[in-house]
Amino acid sequence: MTGKSRKKFMVGNGAATGKRIRSFSPVLLAFLFFLGAPVPALAVVGADHSAFGPILFSLGMLVILAKFAGLLTEGLGQPSVLGELLVGILLGNAASSLLAKAGFEFIRSDPTLQILAEMGVLILLFDVGLEVDLRAMLRVGPSAILVGLIGVAAPFIFGWAVAAWLLPESPTLVHVFTGATLSATSVGITARVLKDLGKMQSHEAQIIVGAAVIDDILGLVALAIVSAAVRAAASGGAGVSVVLILGILVRAILFLGVTIGLGRYLTAPIVRLASWTGERGILLVFGLALCFTLAFAAELVGLAGIIGAFAAGVMLDPYGEGVRTPEDQATLSELMHPLATLFVPLFFVLIGMKVALGNIGDPAILLLGTMLVVAALGGKLLAALGVLQQGVNRLAVGMGMVPRGEVGLVFAGIGSTLSLKGEAVISPGEFSAIVLMVLVTTLLAPVGLRWAFRRPS
Repeated sequence: MTGKSRKKFMVGNGAATGKRIRSFSPVLLAFLFFLGAPVPALAVVGADHSAFGPILFSLGMLVILAKFAGLLTEGLGQPSVLGELLVGILLGNAASSLLAKAGFEFIRSDPTLQILAEMGVLILLFDVGLEVDLRAMLRVGPSAILVGLIGVAAPFIFGWAVAAWLLPESPTLVHVFTGATLSATSVGITARVLKDLGKMQSHEAQIIVGAAVIDDILGLVALAIVSAAVRAAASGGAGVSVVLILGILVRAILFLGVTIGLGRYLTAPIVRLASWTGERGILLVFGLALCFTLAFAAELVGLAGIIGAFAAGVMLDPYGEGVRTPEDQATLSELMHPLATLFVPLFFVLIGMKVALGNIGDPAILLLGTMLVVAALGGKLLAALGVLQQGVNRLAVGMGMVPRGEVGLVFAGIGSTLSLKGEAVISPGEFSAIVLMVLVTTLLAPVGLRWAFRRPS
């Protein structure tokens, strides 16, 4: 994904990060003290009071913890999404007894928090769509296109093969969905490393960013196909067939094509209508309304809601220029930043709470996670074969495509909500293995990229 759209997950300045961490510490300690109090919070509010009190406090607590953990990981040179994920893993495992003692064990499955987290995913994909520049995709040339195609197909096939080998009793759709979680690329941390190395204007960087955008779109299409196939099979359909796959593929392409194509004609009228109201920030309301509406429309035609959210972003700003009204100094993407800061980390914390560390200790799950890491690395490194120009550092291109970050987590989270034959498509054990893959690939990418640029092309 484009570096600009990932600014909230990227590495920050060390000194500034340390200062922000120190300013957050008193707030964090206050929350932890309250959480560790001997009187359960639910008992404090009483049976006659609104049940939303504990939920609201939980929301504040999770966001504060996520932000603090994100700042810590940024200070260590890693994206904040890792800190948000790790704090969720900590709350779901080492601190689970503390949560239960304080009366907050409901956080894992509370439907209100889950809905807010799902809103965070839609906002994230909407923001990604706003940053996509369709003209830049045409300018990056055949190398980026070929790298993007291989970068989706190779890890998809490798992940499918690993799941079929190590999970032979699972349905074929489980194997296919596992492959889909390996397909897309999250390149925010890569973009920051390239900037630090002074390589953002290099041929390698241009190919990586262009290919990552293509990966985003193809990965979303792959997710739409697999998710719809799972729903069809779960509803008593005939299962996977060439006709079914082609039908879903046509629906996904038509949906993206029509909605994005309409952006050329509707963006200006929408902005003029927002400007006509004279209200500052009204474009944010229009944008979110379109995001949620297209997410619903995508689900109506059998696609994932995040497809609609992504399409809404591209529809409103097809060239990534930063759409705004005359009344607003900030672009729509900038107006959305406070909402993203609140809701997106909540999603990753709750994702982390689903990870059972005991599962990773299981030799079978550990083997699955290790092989998924190998498949994820091998598939993206293989994508470097798509570089057609001479003199380009192919190893650097391959390493730049490696990190999965938030993309893999979104895919795995969707898989954990889908069911097939009464069981989750992504089981708790497999979910833990996929999270392990995401952690390892995201941590390895910066180190590998720096090493690759020290080697000859």
